[in-house]
Amino acid sequence: MPLVKCSVGGCSRRLQPVLKVHPQDRDTWLYPGCEECSRAACEEHSSWGGDRVVCDRCRRAIEGRPSLIPLIELGIRSFAE
Repeated sequence: MPLVKCSVGGCSRRLQPVLKVHPQDRDTWLYPGCEECSRAACEEHSSWGGDRVVCDRCRRAIEGRPSLIPLIELGIRSFAE
């Protein structure tokens, strides 16, 4: 298995495995990555977005699209009204 590298923004930092299920079998090693797109991402190019780890590429895409959750009218008026 080739080296696993960060794939965000041209970064080529080699990633260390987070978990080695079977130390002799490199196909079972788990590497840090984005939970949105499942690509490898280093700590510098990933952050917590809510309750998940999201890479910078997905975070920019999420910030650019409008919210899919409609706002609910609660009937509360502000003091200015």
